[in-house]
Amino acid sequence: MTSKLFSTILGFLALSITAEAQMSAAGGTDWKDSSLIPASRMAQHSEFLNNQYSFPSKPRSQWEVGVKLGSPSISGDLATNYPNFGFGVHVRKSLGYLLSLRGEYVRGSATGLDWKGNYNYASNTAWSSRGYLGNRRSYTGAANNLTLIPAVDKVFYNYKTNINDLSVQALFNLSNVRFHKAEPKFGLYTIIGIGVTFYDTKIDALNASNQKYNFNSIPGGTFATRKDTRSAINALLDGTYETDGDSNGMRDSKLFGKTARLSGTVGFGAAFKLSKRVNIAFEDRLTFVKDDLLDGQRWAASPIGDAVTTTHYDTHNFLSVGLNINIF
Repeated sequence: MTSKLFSTILGFLALSITAEAQMSAAGGTDWKDSSLIPASRMAQHSEFLNNQYSFPSKPRSQWEVGVKLGSPSISGDLATNYPNFGFGVHVRKSLGYLLSLRGEYVRGSATGLDWKGNYNYASNTAWSSRGYLGNRRSYTGAANNLTLIPAVDKVFYNYKTNINDLSVQALFNLSNVRFHKAEPKFGLYTIIGIGVTFYDTKIDALNASNQKYNFNSIPGGTFATRKDTRSAINALLDGTYETDGDSNGMRDSKLFGKTARLSGTVGFGAAFKLSKRVNIAFEDRLTFVKDDLLDGQRWAASPIGDAVTTTHYDTHNFLSVGLNINIF
């Protein structure tokens, strides 16, 4: 279904680009259009039209509403799957030629699957709570003698994370640096913003009979054989993602019942005008959160039986195409 969706998106893009190419060469905003000028600056506009003033009036700042479709992904401890599905909506207000502000909400699901077999997961509650036995340490006797108990079950980490992101962004126009110029058909812009990401992560740890999987029959993958390993894992998994991912428990902040984190976002976009008020935009937006559990995994492969946490926080990305409408 996802592949069909992206085929539809690509078809829409091709149609949009064709339509854009067929538009009148005039394009952009007509500098003579008085409907774009607010009443407070109409006197200057009239003087300019009558060759009594050197520059036209600054046009009215516009509002824009938009919708977008795209593929969210997580950069973390596991290999991510492509493509995934997500959508976004926004409201944008122009503050001048170079700067605008945008409020945006994005929602989507990202999935991932590790092709390496894992044994050092005893601290990961998603697996240990379902009866999987990983590497453990046992201390016995008066001298607290250490015994390493090897894992019984191999696991292949996987996840499905439902991501919600609400942010306020500043967009800087890189194309229209010549003031009082008609709005171009093509625009480049950068994005920087702050917001909150709230998410929930699920793991596929049990089969249709509510029993743990037997991953031991699947050879641990190497980079060269990762595709075959992932195919074997997917043939075993039922895709229900029934188990809550590892978490910090009561220490986690919550929003709408989901784990919430303050976030920062940066990105880049390109917009193509389809008409005077409609444009299509391609964007890639990267969001940083102070959290290593977006993918449900934070434990390293060492020390054996007493894993330490990994050293890098996860980030999430949203690659999208959107349709935007300028309104007054």
